[in-house]
Amino acid sequence: MSFGLTRCALLLVALGALAAGARAEPEDAASLLRSAEALQQRGFRTRALEQLERARAQLEAAPRAELAPAVEGALGKAYLLTGRREEAKSHLERALAEARRTGKAAITAAVLNDLGNLAAIERRSSDATGFYNESIAGARAAGLPGGALQAATNLARLGLADGNPQAALAAANASEKDLAALSDPRQQAAALLGRGDLFERLYAALADRRLLERSYRSYARASALGEGNNDLRLLAFARGGLARLYEADKRYAEALELNRLAIGAALAVEAEDSLYRWHWQSGRVLAALGRGDEAIAAYRRAELAFQGVRRDLIQELRALNASYREAAGPLYLEYADLLLERARRLPEGAEREKVLLGARDLVEQIKSVELEDYFQDECVARLQAKQKAIDRVAAATAVLYPVFLKNRVEVLMSLPSGMRQIVLAASPRELEEESRALRRLLEKRTTREYLPHARRLYEGLFQPLEQALSSEQVRTVVLVPDGPLRGVPLAALHDGKDFLVQRYAFATAPGLSLVEPKPINAQAPAMLLSGLSKGVQSFPPLPFVNEEIDALHKLTGGRVLRDAEFRQRDLERELARQPYSVVHIASHGQFDADPKKSFLLTFDGKLDMDALERDMKLTRFREDPVELLTLSACRTAAGDDRAALGLAGVAVKAGARSALATLWFVNDQASSALVVDFYHRIAAGESKVSALQAAQQRLLADPRFRHPSYWAPFLLIGNWL
Repeated sequence: MSFGLTRCALLLVALGALAAGARAEPEDAASLLRSAEALQQRGFRTRALEQLERARAQLEAAPRAELAPAVEGALGKAYLLTGRREEAKSHLERALAEARRTGKAAITAAVLNDLGNLAAIERRSSDATGFYNESIAGARAAGLPGGALQAATNLARLGLADGNPQAALAAANASEKDLAALSDPRQQAAALLGRGDLFERLYAALADRRLLERSYRSYARASALGEGNNDLRLLAFARGGLARLYEADKRYAEALELNRLAIGAALAVEAEDSLYRWHWQSGRVLAALGRGDEAIAAYRRAELAFQGVRRDLIQELRALNASYREAAGPLYLEYADLLLERARRLPEGAEREKVLLGARDLVEQIKSVELEDYFQDECVARLQAKQKAIDRVAAATAVLYPVFLKNRVEVLMSLPSGMRQIVLAASPRELEEESRALRRLLEKRTTREYLPHARRLYEGLFQPLEQALSSEQVRTVVLVPDGPLRGVPLAALHDGKDFLVQRYAFATAPGLSLVEPKPINAQAPAMLLSGLSKGVQSFPPLPFVNEEIDALHKLTGGRVLRDAEFRQRDLERELARQPYSVVHIASHGQFDADPKKSFLLTFDGKLDMDALERDMKLTRFREDPVELLTLSACRTAAGDDRAALGLAGVAVKAGARSALATLWFVNDQASSALVVDFYHRIAAGESKVSALQAAQQRLLADPRFRHPSYWAPFLLIGNWL
């Protein structure tokens, strides 16, 4: 969903009214406004915001009431584009009040449009429709066809986002007169770009060839205007849009030539925010033509160009509630797909492994940014950058890296002898369906409905790998999951005779970059034991937490925070007081698709992930950070891949080497028994991964807890030693 906030649509915005209103004002403030406009058009959101804050500071030092609406409106837009909605709303509302009071019709219309964008992002469609219609009416009354066209285009995009393409088409048709009324060629060209994009989307929704023809005419007219006015930035977008249409029509020669021209125009004006798009399109066309080496070179150029604007794109996508995976993921996955195809044609050896590592690293970049984006925390990316990648593994250990592509799933296996590439016979859709069904049914502890799905997922995903695992006598398997596999415990897969936990010890890693593996000090781990046995804040009691904490305290000693002592301030104080190597939290917890709704329950409230990170932040800078964070009663919703991503990333967010957590809420008695057994084995010198496997096997052998709902949800995340 774009609502006029994408870079292409920003050409249409151009902040023309603000710049025009600023020219008669103090030169410094006016130049800062124009500079911010140029930066926003190029996609540099943070730098634009900095310029506007400087402009506001100047006006605070030397107030100019007549300029206030322009500055407030520009700040509101800038905050909106960087995802800071509360600040955006505050500035936009002030701008609207001032613009109306001083009779500035152009700014009033622009701010109403931006308020519509804010409402649309927050999925308040009725409010957004009202703001857009008010903006259209005001702009038309003031003789501002550009402002009316901008709001009408956003209204049409809202219709598409709401699944109402007919309403979107009606809004687009109703704004034809506004387009005809534009007199400035540059405004016309920018508006035509927006129309080209809109009709392209409408064609995808309605499959009416006439809409595709309207998109083509819009891009072609924009291209002619851009060429006539020597506007190379606009020309790059127009030619790139035409190239995309030709590509869809399989007119590859014309598409390649238009992409070449778009690249040339973008390079001439250093349009970093668009350059990657045209290289990417060229790569797709070359791949379709079977020119693999040239396609790989084009993708390499696209990926390099993308690095320069990735940070700003992440901000923009957050502002739009849009998925980084959907927006940028295809670039990396398509590039990785080409490298994997090349690797299959190469003989075994160093060159083949180098190509495989290159493909894996491309997919790893998606995972890294996904995790950062989930927590909305750049510190996550910085922590990962300092961590050690797993390229070689110890004896009896394998790392599985599934890659979900459009038409197949490949598994890259890091083994002691090197990397293997295995193409699964099961399709991505088959694996996804079986994964989701198994995840859902595993929680039903009174039935065995899960078993056929556990068998089929074993046959589709794991059985093709077992020959290689067996040849190297692998006993520990580390999964770097993706998509639906994030929520599935491999330990619960079934080969017809046994669960896999009876042959393998499993660990999970959110990505291949981990804190350097290091065995825990089993002799004297400094432990903080905390949790709730009593029911608080409408959550039920967990009576076996008392037994769990008492048993662990008897085993290892350590500090205990229980029930009324387990408050947020007490946890923070205790973590600041002593460098604990193990932090154990036995309490209700939830991981949600929205990280703001993820929490661990304390006696006096809900500890969110930012608070957990804040409490533990000092530990990550010690020589020996927290080795193990245990969350023994947390859960994620079945089928919620994004929530499972948050669970997988909790160790990274908290700055711990590893975490032990559960995918769903486990029977209190079973959970306590498994956790206590796990710690006993660590104290005896076992690795964390083998301790978990043995504790799961012991629970499986107990007739009361044989069902995998009791033992399968436990995941060891991160350092498995």
